[in-house]
Amino acid sequence: MGGPGDRRGGRVIVAAAAVVVVTAMVAPILVVIPVSLSSSRFVLFPPPELSLRWYIAFFTDGAWLRASAVSVAVALMTTATTLALGVPAAFGLVRGRFFGRSLVAILLISPMMAPVIQLAIALYWLLIELGMLGTLAGIVIAHSVFTLPFVVVVVAASLRRLDRSYELVAISLGASPFAAICYITLPLIGPGLLIAGLLAFVASFNEFLVARFVTGATTATLPMLLWKGMRFETNPTIAAVATMFAGLSIATLVWVEVGRRRGRRR
Repeated sequence: MGGPGDRRGGRVIVAAAAVVVVTAMVAPILVVIPVSLSSSRFVLFPPPELSLRWYIAFFTDGAWLRASAVSVAVALMTTATTLALGVPAAFGLVRGRFFGRSLVAILLISPMMAPVIQLAIALYWLLIELGMLGTLAGIVIAHSVFTLPFVVVVVAASLRRLDRSYELVAISLGASPFAAICYITLPLIGPGLLIAGLLAFVASFNEFLVARFVTGATTATLPMLLWKGMRFETNPTIAAVATMFAGLSIATLVWVEVGRRRGRRR
């Protein structure tokens, strides 16, 4: 067995490796933010002067605003759909005792494990057969398939950590099983539901590859418009959008961590 010095040296190596990885991940963001504040018409780093003109350009451009509205609408509908489907599925997996439960669990989380490009192609052909390619409902279906595993995994984990005696006490006092779930179980796993909803929203809002296959001209999402902007033009508006995307993701991660810690204290 190694002594205290060996363990201390191992921690230093792990910490150094973590710093290197985090730096490599954060460095691009640290470049994009100053570019988004540039006064130049071109992507320059460092920027000659600081300005908010590209953020103003985003909020005054009809194409960007329409794409943002589509992304928000799709993300909200996807979140509602995945919660409506994922919460009962998680209850069934955790509480149910039926033949093939492991297979059902694998099928529910398989979109998380499969390569996204395969999922995108499969959804493309499915929506063609349904006649829903390029429609808002088709995008919601595609994003729901993509985000459902996040909800199932998070809610199932919350249910496994929950002491079911609270629910059983409510039933013994006369509450129906459905009422006990609605008034006891769901409030107790509220932080898990919040985290699941946030993850589904952000995953849908940021999703590009699946949207690349299933969106149409009138249903282009913000990541799609961002991709087109990077292909056909280079102006700092793209950097401003990327900065806001990064800010949304960071804020969501912070919110998720706060919710997780509150849930643990409860």
